[in-house]
Amino acid sequence: MKKILAFTTALALLMSCQDKPKEVPTWTFGDDDTEEPADPSTPDPSINDPGREALMEYTDMVLLYGGGHHRNPYHWNKEIAADYVAWNKADGTAQWLFDSFLLLEFMDPATAGGAGHTFITGYQYNGSYMPSATKEDWQMLIDYYFTENAAIDAIEQAVAQAAKTMGEPPSKRKIIIGIPEPIVYQYSATNTGSTAYWGEVDGKALDFAAVNDRIKAIKWYIDALRAKFYAKEWKYVDLAGFYWVAEKSTHTSDIIGSIASYLSGMNYTFNWIPYFKAEGYNRWSQFGFTRAYLQPNYFFSTDVPYARLTEACDLALQYNMGMEVEFDGNAQAAYGRGYRLRDYMTVFKAKGIWEKCRLAYYQGAWAVRWLKNSSNAEDRQLFEEFADFVTSRPIRNQE
Repeated sequence: MKKILAFTTALALLMSCQDKPKEVPTWTFGDDDTEEPADPSTPDPSINDPGREALMEYTDMVLLYGGGHHRNPYHWNKEIAADYVAWNKADGTAQWLFDSFLLLEFMDPATAGGAGHTFITGYQYNGSYMPSATKEDWQMLIDYYFTENAAIDAIEQAVAQAAKTMGEPPSKRKIIIGIPEPIVYQYSATNTGSTAYWGEVDGKALDFAAVNDRIKAIKWYIDALRAKFYAKEWKYVDLAGFYWVAEKSTHTSDIIGSIASYLSGMNYTFNWIPYFKAEGYNRWSQFGFTRAYLQPNYFFSTDVPYARLTEACDLALQYNMGMEVEFDGNAQAAYGRGYRLRDYMTVFKAKGIWEKCRLAYYQGAWAVRWLKNSSNAEDRQLFEEFADFVTSRPIRNQE
């Protein structure tokens, strides 16, 4: 028998491309569900969270990966962060670049001290599947994000440095942090191994075969991040929301609603970036996400036709989603795919996405930085075009 959980808290927020509140969603579970998810619990009152009266606004969110030991550099500092905080135009004027920063990780391969675990169901590294991440791995991510002179602190320092010459930013820069997937089985590629591998919360070992234990693990993670963030008392950054790292709803549709409700009660945004036509992408608002961005998945293969961008824009507009701009180091002149990044900018403008929709920016590794600091004039020109695309958007200039 199907079960329906109706959210009792209205999610009054802006749609990705509309200035009207979205409807209160309902949550429908599959016929084979045997456990009713837990009702949202009251946030931990011991956490020094200043609270927020509404969801925080941001329009241009760049993805910054980190936490896996395969990343180079493993810890990124304020010099790297500075290239994402502000830029100097060719005419010498300075402008703030991205207004929000999504910190996330998919895996920690067994390289250079890594645990060899994945934060998403069935993820591979060099062709091999990895076991599911444990509480210890989740804690490693938390500690990574709050390393002194790195990650969030690096962004804080970079904004502070830029403010010395540019003046105060128009608002605090927004931080969004990825939530690992609580994977049911220890070996998700084959659905084998223990379901009680993860660890304990409040002295009780969690069994991820139980929906409520998976929810409990996520709430532990969210509250641990909140506690660390607000102990810092940073001046230039604020914790705006969280991100669901699973890019399709297949393995997590039974828990997303409870997490959405928990975050909604504290006015944190709940963000999702499903891949092109991923399972559940067109039901994002029913799940309870407050911000969703569609991946066109166009840049990475020349076999994907130009028409994909138009189709993706039409779907995003139909379902009130934002969009993701995608590129990596292959956008550099030496690798010949800069034109595909320009295609995103051209189509997004033609379809009205650039003017009115929230955007996320996947820039594999440090592609923005590579273009900006390249010795190649073509690369620097592409960076100038891209940075102007980001900062001159009408929706952005309402800030």
